[in-house]
Amino acid sequence: MNQNEFIIALTQHRYLGNVFLPYIIHEKDKFYTIERHVKKRDLDDSELSLKPYEKELVEIIEKYSDENLVKKFSRAGSVSEFYSKLEPAWFEKQVSPFIEKCMFQVVSILMLSPVRLFNKQVKYSNLYDEDEIKVQPLFARPVFYFKRTETETRYRLKVFLDEKELPLQNRNIKIVTNNPCMILQRARLVAFEKLDAKKLVPFFEKEAVSVPNSIEEKYYGGFVRKTIRDFDVEAEGFDIVEDVAEKVALLSVEYNLKYEPCFVLKFRYDDKTFLSNDEKVISVQQEKINGRFVFRKIQRDFEWEKRIENKLKKAGLKISGGYFSVKGMELLEKTNAFYFLINWLNTNKPQLNAAGVKIEQAKLEKKYFTGEQHLDLETKETDDWFDVYATVQFGEFKIPFIKLKNHILNDIREFELPNGEIAVLPEEWFARYKTLMPFAQGKGEKMQFSKHHYALLGRVLKPNDKSFLDKFQKLNKSTAEVELPEDMKASLRSYQETGFRWLYGLHKNSFGGCLADDMGLGKTLQTLALLLKLKRPKGDVNSVHPVAVGGQLDLFSTGKRNDTFQPASMIVLPTSLVHNWEGEIKKFTPSLKVYKHVGAQRKKAEEMEQMIRFYDVILTTYGTLRNDSAFLSKHEFFYLILDESQYVKNPSSKTYKSVLKLNSKYKLVLTGTPIENSLSDLWSQINFLNKGMLGNLAFFRRYFITPIEKHNKKEPQEKLQILIRPFILRRTKEEVAKDLPPLMEQVILCEMAGSQQKTYEREKSVIRNSILSSIEENGVNKSAMIILQGLTKLRQLANHPQLLEDGTEAESGKFEEIFLMLENLMAEKHKVLIFSSFVKHLELLKTKIEQNHWKYSMLTGQTSNRGEVIRQFQEEPDKRIFLISLKAGGVGLNLTGADYVFIIDPWWNPAAENQAISRAHRIGQKKHVFVYRFITENSIEEKIQLLQGRKNSLAEQFINSNNPLQEVTKDEILSLLK
Repeated sequence: MNQNEFIIALTQHRYLGNVFLPYIIHEKDKFYTIERHVKKRDLDDSELSLKPYEKELVEIIEKYSDENLVKKFSRAGSVSEFYSKLEPAWFEKQVSPFIEKCMFQVVSILMLSPVRLFNKQVKYSNLYDEDEIKVQPLFARPVFYFKRTETETRYRLKVFLDEKELPLQNRNIKIVTNNPCMILQRARLVAFEKLDAKKLVPFFEKEAVSVPNSIEEKYYGGFVRKTIRDFDVEAEGFDIVEDVAEKVALLSVEYNLKYEPCFVLKFRYDDKTFLSNDEKVISVQQEKINGRFVFRKIQRDFEWEKRIENKLKKAGLKISGGYFSVKGMELLEKTNAFYFLINWLNTNKPQLNAAGVKIEQAKLEKKYFTGEQHLDLETKETDDWFDVYATVQFGEFKIPFIKLKNHILNDIREFELPNGEIAVLPEEWFARYKTLMPFAQGKGEKMQFSKHHYALLGRVLKPNDKSFLDKFQKLNKSTAEVELPEDMKASLRSYQETGFRWLYGLHKNSFGGCLADDMGLGKTLQTLALLLKLKRPKGDVNSVHPVAVGGQLDLFSTGKRNDTFQPASMIVLPTSLVHNWEGEIKKFTPSLKVYKHVGAQRKKAEEMEQMIRFYDVILTTYGTLRNDSAFLSKHEFFYLILDESQYVKNPSSKTYKSVLKLNSKYKLVLTGTPIENSLSDLWSQINFLNKGMLGNLAFFRRYFITPIEKHNKKEPQEKLQILIRPFILRRTKEEVAKDLPPLMEQVILCEMAGSQQKTYEREKSVIRNSILSSIEENGVNKSAMIILQGLTKLRQLANHPQLLEDGTEAESGKFEEIFLMLENLMAEKHKVLIFSSFVKHLELLKTKIEQNHWKYSMLTGQTSNRGEVIRQFQEEPDKRIFLISLKAGGVGLNLTGADYVFIIDPWWNPAAENQAISRAHRIGQKKHVFVYRFITENSIEEKIQLLQGRKNSLAEQFINSNNPLQEVTKDEILSLLK
């Protein structure tokens, strides 16, 4: 049974000339009939069952189908339009070479496959055995024979097929393709690998070609040289010498056609250079010696070239389109990509040279240094400084690293060497040292860093000096062996002891620190423990206090003793906190002598020296400091401590400038909110503590504030954390929860404002006389209404004068203190309940809260949607303040979302207050609750608190009696009005 067969036919195209086409033929008795013309779309036809090489032939031939030629070479709308406008010259130059290249690929497959080739007439569909063309399995080899005489040069061309000569002259040879040439002779298809038919045609009719000597210079320099290069040549009358050339591989730094930086690999054989992707195999150099032409023929060593390419790939290069690049550089901008290449050479040049590859950069405008470059670091510790000896080795040149400071800070990658070459600084140096260099102080060829940069130095420099690393480890270790002061009248919780030892460790190494615990965790107590531990020895106030504390010398000291007198420590506070500090000093560290440098009665400038020598602690306010900075700055204090240090967050403020003028051996700041609005808040406080540690404000804004706050970059965040971590200690309530009782209560004493104090004293005198007169006439019981009205009026004045008089501009010390603490809690993202007996007091707070754009809830007797108000506070994280009147919110509420409770106007009914506290401190509360009672000092509130302490039954009398004053004596009432 006859089967179908896949064949290739050589036929004539109306416009294209000789072409190959694929067909399926079917054998009949004495001929073959064409069943179908095979197209690419037929390849998936299961009936055809084409072999892989047959499919490949179809795909190659399809490339020069009419439709594909139109797509590739024209914008014509149709095939007919394409051919009607086809210019012969353009066809010969563009289209014909493409088709002949495809046809050569077809023949290359036919030479090795069983597919038969037939000669097909255009008009006929039948094929016969005599139409078959035998495709020769080997390429024909042309050999040129040149003979130079005194008058001419003659050359002949012979063609060998499998070492047998193929006659050319008068042999009825048909040209199938021109370049590479394919010919048809006696039903044989003979293909040449790279011969142009133009060189073959002359010998179809004559045996030799003659060239006169008059044009031989041009002839030998062109045709003869190229023929020697591309073909086998036998010469007579001139010489062909095959040399063994000296081989050099060149890696050239250049730009490709897209102006992208790249490496170009070249191979130099003596004076001839080949690109790595050059298809030329042989180089021929011509010269004339004593009238005789000499051609030097150099053969490329492709095995050697391949070995070089493999070594480059192994070194990390990749090749694309004849160009080499480094993996990953395609992601970089062009300039950085170029620098990336140069730095790759800096690292890999020794390996390249060992592999026999030389570096070339002849096409660049500048000459770049491509040798090895490395940074050597040696660190030494002297007194309060770290000396870093850092040099960069650029080949033969040693450059102090400090000379690159401007380059590192300003992202300048190019550095000119003494010989004029340009070194490209590695990007790693910018990433690693950019935040370090601003802190470097040049001293000759070394860099000096203050010791408070030790954490950044340890992370960035990573020195090999073991003693230096040991110092880092010692600095980071807790001073666990330090004992608490013996005469401390308080038991510190575990985390407070840790805080005390942390402060002590900073002191021991002369570092300033920021204690930034959450509000209510006892920053004051930890600070007092430190001051008590460091209290000057008993005896004469002129006693010597050495630099060694607790028997331990400063890690960075030279061992010398600093025999200077220890002056008092100054603590700068908001006005409202002066009395709280004084109270806690007297309560917990009574052996510390304390002086309040506040108010009109404070000591004058000439007396300050005595105060500093006699007292251990001097309390002053930020306002007083501004007024007295001129003479206070003339003295040196032992410690300068800023409480609520966010008061100095504005570096342009008078307060900040006044604080900087003060002199002290040691510094400390206390705040629950070191950062309220911006990182500039942090800079101000750290710069006060350890001047220059974060650079100047312009640098800090450029390298930290802008990239962190505007661009949220992680790297500057991490470096800033490294810088400040040793000097800031912050614990939240949640972190130390195991050390806290479920409920902690504290009384906050608030000093009246000046005008408030005057108004209160005036009204108190009037009320006292009125009450005294009524008691004398009617007795205590019948005077109850007058007494309660008078005491209530004084309570209102103690809270805020505006509770009695609308529109007054009078200030309130308690009001200021409440908001100081609220600012901290809002910054720390806590929730707080604020209880008051007076709705108007809550209204005043509400107005101030709205000015600060804080979200809040409010519950009074007038609130109708109680459930919704409570739900919003409990569930909405942004609502952090709940203003509640004591009567409306004392019972029936579950407000476990809050962990702070403010009782802002306590009265003598603790039961009502306890009910209010229970709104937050109850079953379901998972947080520790802090309760603050705000008491105005020297007011009715403080007197009632004292009276409660002396006579516990008083509260019970007021609660359980219809007449709460019936059991109170005249003397007790008058004591409230003293």
